[in-house]
Amino acid sequence: MHQIAVCDDEPAVCDMVSETVRQWNPEVKVYCFTSGEALIAAYDFFDVVFLDIDMQGIDGIETGRRIRKKDYETKIIYLTSYRDYVAGAFEVHAFQYLLKPVSPAQLTQILEEIFRYLKEPDNRMILDFHTNEGLVCVDAAKICYFEFIDRKIRMVTVNGVYTMRGKISSVYDRTCSLGFSMPHKSFVVNFLHVKNVRNLDIFLDNGDSIPLSQKKQKAWKQELTNYLSERLERQRREVE
Repeated sequence: MHQIAVCDDEPAVCDMVSETVRQWNPEVKVYCFTSGEALIAAYDFFDVVFLDIDMQGIDGIETGRRIRKKDYETKIIYLTSYRDYVAGAFEVHAFQYLLKPVSPAQLTQILEEIFRYLKEPDNRMILDFHTNEGLVCVDAAKICYFEFIDRKIRMVTVNGVYTMRGKISSVYDRTCSLGFSMPHKSFVVNFLHVKNVRNLDIFLDNGDSIPLSQKKQKAWKQELTNYLSERLERQRREVE
């Protein structure tokens, strides 16, 4: 059975969203929460989370961060009255960002798109690596970064760390078309997991940080900006 969570400190919004979901498909289970704390405390694995941003207590961006530590798969739909939070929505890889007031028609369209996406054949890009731990097959989206250290390559993934031999440049050549970039001569990073960039430090959503080469700083930040813009445009086209 599919499950959807609605988290908004306005009861009227919770009621409208949950009622729209029930009318769209009575078989979908809907759970309502009035705070980010309540949602996190009771969190189960949801197919979709409709999440207000401007809430009392922890806001929707922080709630989204905490959800991502538990669940990389759920589709987060942000609901807000303010446009200024869109940069934060990138950080938690939101599926969509809707400005209030949101109409039942908009919600129905989003639901149709999400569940059509969920029913599509698995289009994950699986990569295989010969590591010290044996042959490892991993979804490219689950790889956070690669690091060349002590003449070995560390592959840091959502589910664990693996070590292998090889050249970091070869790893980059293999992954650059999949949203990976080389911000430093010893690192290849997955843009999907970049949380923030401050000066010459790149912070990732798994809590790690990696260096940004001073020589590459300007070009790499532009590359990141282009990636985020293209990703947002793809998401916009998907829901039209």
